[in-house]
Amino acid sequence: MSVLSVLAAALRGGGRPPGSTKEVSLAAALTSGLYEVSQAMSAPAGDVQHSLDLITSAAASILRAERCVLLLPEPGVEHLVVRSMAGIPRGRQFEKYRQEIYKLVVHPVLSSGTGMIVSEGKPGTDRALLRLMRRLEMKGFLVAPVKSPTAAVGIMAAATPLDGRDLQDGDLKLLSVLANFAAIALENAALIGHLDKKARKLTAIFEISKALNEQSDPAVLFQLIVDRATELMDASSGSVIRMDPDSGTLFIEAERGLGSEVKNALRLHVGEGITGWVAREGEPLLVPDVRKDPRYVEANPAVMSEMAVPVKWGSEVMGVINLDHYQVGGFAEEDLELLTAFGNAAAVALRNANALCGWPRKGGGGKE
Repeated sequence: MSVLSVLAAALRGGGRPPGSTKEVSLAAALTSGLYEVSQAMSAPAGDVQHSLDLITSAAASILRAERCVLLLPEPGVEHLVVRSMAGIPRGRQFEKYRQEIYKLVVHPVLSSGTGMIVSEGKPGTDRALLRLMRRLEMKGFLVAPVKSPTAAVGIMAAATPLDGRDLQDGDLKLLSVLANFAAIALENAALIGHLDKKARKLTAIFEISKALNEQSDPAVLFQLIVDRATELMDASSGSVIRMDPDSGTLFIEAERGLGSEVKNALRLHVGEGITGWVAREGEPLLVPDVRKDPRYVEANPAVMSEMAVPVKWGSEVMGVINLDHYQVGGFAEEDLELLTAFGNAAAVALRNANALCGWPRKGGGGKE
């Protein structure tokens, strides 16, 4: 009796229990595996590692495999890394044959988005894969992709059936289902993290708004605005820019991460640069890659992405809050929405401090 047939019988219910010791053992493994899956899917969303460990353990139980491993990407690491493992560890074969494994197994599964079976009993199995299987001291293995909504991002693999059977398509289907559970756990964790991050930023904006409205010194207020905006959005640098209504010139009133030289030298006109565009149009703007935007005026060669929002009183634009990031795509649309809300709060605080009235400005400077 196959794994799938025992599983189907268990799901249907009724009937006689399996007759042989082997079938009883298989049914017990399935029961244990399904229980672990249910525990994984009901685990707290913040404990994604626990969920992944349960799913990997369930895969080993349900497939009656000697071991199972889950490989996922990690920021700053070129190759996938082991995120979870279950079953019997087997020395350092993976490290020894890492390059071959990536070439013959990982890359094909990730690029095609489909799984693979490597088994002596499966007709048409690639000889190079069979040689790799023997070097890894396996008696067959399965690999299924772990898919995000847009692409395969990782793999789940199970190796060496404990009952000595040849692996079949039904086994790969079961592993694919479990890999999908792992993908769901990751998506849920990402969603919870996303919502938590947004909630913390909204709370921060509320708290910052209170602090801004308690400050009456315009110079201190401008610096407080740029400091809090830069911190809130994890920006590399930022500035609060105000406009001289008579000349239409934009001046940096306060900065963080730019330096006094840039602050004193940079002069733009309304409509010029990302900041000038926002000042003219009165609309927020996100530029994921400044190198591809002809409006960008370079002040720091390290800047790769930028976003800016208007500081408005009614329909009149009084200035701009501008943030930079040293990474391409450093900001998301959601960050722009939050910065817009922050800009509205800053406008109220500046108005209350009489910092917007007339926008007087002493001194001059050259345009960049």
